[in-house]
Amino acid sequence: MSARRLFAVLMMVILPLLQAQDLSETYSIREGGVTVQVTGADAASWETLSSMLKDQLTLSGNTSPTEPLADDLAFFTRQHYIREGWPEAEVRWDLKGGTISLTVLSGKQTRVGEVTWSGDLVLPQEELRKFLLRPSIEKDGADKANPVWVSGDLQSGAGLVQRRLRAEGYLQAETTLLPALQSDAEGRRDLTLEVKPGPRFSFGSVQFSGAPPALEKLMTAEIIHTPGEPFNEARVQQIERRLTSIAAERGWLNATTASDYQLGKQGGTVDVKIQMQAGERVRIARVVPHEQFSRGSKRVLSAGFHQAEGQFYSAEDLDVMFKRALDTGMFARLDVEPQQTPGAQPPIADLCITGEETRPKTLGFEVGFDTFLGPQIGVTYRNTNLNDSGNTLASELNWSNAGPLGSVKLTNPALFNTQFAGSVQLAVENFNLFEYSRYGTSLNLELVRRVSKAFSYTLFGGVSANTVSTDVLTPAEVGPENYTLATLGGSLMFDRRDSPVLTRRGWFVSGRLESTMDAMGSNLSYMRTDLRGAWYHPITKKLRFAAGAALLNIQGAAAEDLPIDSRVFNGGPNSVRAFAERELGPVTTGGTPLGGTSALIANAEFSYEIYPNLELAFFGDIGSLGRGNNSSAFDYSSDFRPTVGAGLRYKLPFGPIRIDYGHNVNKRFGESGGMLHVTVGFAF
Repeated sequence: MSARRLFAVLMMVILPLLQAQDLSETYSIREGGVTVQVTGADAASWETLSSMLKDQLTLSGNTSPTEPLADDLAFFTRQHYIREGWPEAEVRWDLKGGTISLTVLSGKQTRVGEVTWSGDLVLPQEELRKFLLRPSIEKDGADKANPVWVSGDLQSGAGLVQRRLRAEGYLQAETTLLPALQSDAEGRRDLTLEVKPGPRFSFGSVQFSGAPPALEKLMTAEIIHTPGEPFNEARVQQIERRLTSIAAERGWLNATTASDYQLGKQGGTVDVKIQMQAGERVRIARVVPHEQFSRGSKRVLSAGFHQAEGQFYSAEDLDVMFKRALDTGMFARLDVEPQQTPGAQPPIADLCITGEETRPKTLGFEVGFDTFLGPQIGVTYRNTNLNDSGNTLASELNWSNAGPLGSVKLTNPALFNTQFAGSVQLAVENFNLFEYSRYGTSLNLELVRRVSKAFSYTLFGGVSANTVSTDVLTPAEVGPENYTLATLGGSLMFDRRDSPVLTRRGWFVSGRLESTMDAMGSNLSYMRTDLRGAWYHPITKKLRFAAGAALLNIQGAAAEDLPIDSRVFNGGPNSVRAFAERELGPVTTGGTPLGGTSALIANAEFSYEIYPNLELAFFGDIGSLGRGNNSSAFDYSSDFRPTVGAGLRYKLPFGPIRIDYGHNVNKRFGESGGMLHVTVGFAF
């Protein structure tokens, strides 16, 4: 038998079998003793279809398959397909051996074709089209130009258009969908939306009364621009809620607000009268942490919120106390609610605090990389509620190319049961990155107070013993080799940023003053001041601008009289980015930065979000380094070094991973043409 004849015989046998067999994938479910098999459904639609069938089986209450049940399931399946854009869908059912079989013949899927408008269009067509098709195109994988025709989605979209018109003051607006009778050859079905906006209403005069005298100016500012705006009931309710919220946030917890107005039939201005019943201002009687909190947590909460007792309720003041409590790391969640005492005159309330504590003991391991310190590894231990006292014990041991660093720190977040946090830290370090090695031991004390949401200050003091050894550097280059320093100072921070780790808008200014003197007779003393500030401003939703500046200065000593690691440095990922860390200024032939006594830094940066959480940045930096014996905190060198560059930022919850390349605009002998930096956090 020839190969051609053998092939023909095989096809005569196989083809009828293929024609008789349904090659569509079959899905099945079983619910309440009833098995349902569905043929002709695709995997994408099966999840929602199976859920619908299970619901229908549960509602029917049937425990065995019947013909009426099979017919009902076929009906609901067809309706499901019609709703999903298959208007020609048919569903056939069969009952065999106790199993209900459904066969889906979906037909051709219909999509939205051309959208036209009729009536008086008071808003741009493109804007109305976005609202009309929003429910259709927001689905995963939807065709933005020609989405699937789902009647329910289009009706919802017509409702959105109507709501949009009413938000613009057309309170009698009506919309009607007028679909074409049939689809075209490509399966597209045109539709027309008829728009009847009706007359337009706008705010006329807005009269407000009943506000507490202390809040009258603030509340009046909330409504001063209202006349002339489109009128709608939602806007009136929004004003009422906002005014009530302003009163409640400042202690008038029982305040209520109501409005009165009359609508004409032909539109026009609507005069509104707003009346507030403020009641009496509520005082906080006592702070009541929930009984499930540990003894240490109760101590921290009672001390942190004690300032509120006897004072009028203030959401702004409580927010500061709330953040201070969260800063301790003891709490995963906190909820603070006032509970008024019924019938009390004058009115009082208990401040009830509930929430969830974190696991106090944690052990962590860290691995990282920095262009200055290189690879880094570390281990940390933290106990946020040591012996159920509310105190925190933290210890860490890190290693990098510079050497090991170990520290132990004990923090009391409610020192003497006040709003002050106090800490004592013992640290040991071996720094061996350049042509010298420094071994240092330090003991530092710190007292911190967050006064308001934006303002905080710190007082600090400490003592350190250091030994520097080198076989390369001269005494003038390395400074004192054995020295013990005592330090006393303070810092201020005024922070108006929206976030300290992922800043988009706002500004901050900070200042630090540090007085250092020799503790064991080497006649070394000096004063150091650090002034910093930055401003962040979004230009568009994706484009932002940031600018920063810093002035670092040491008075009372020349550079060669200072220990090398106590000097001021410039250059690096957080200053002038064309230089490696510390390397703007004099450097030995072996690559050791010698530092100075003053540094001036200015930065400007534009960044654009090219992908969610990924930004492309272009920046310019300028800075200088001086080595003289300064007489003022504002002395600095005028030998400015400019930089231009670009970089990428990828935002993570703890801050952006940052890759920057800075180009050295005026390259000098022995300097590199630029520097690549990889680090975490904003540059300034």
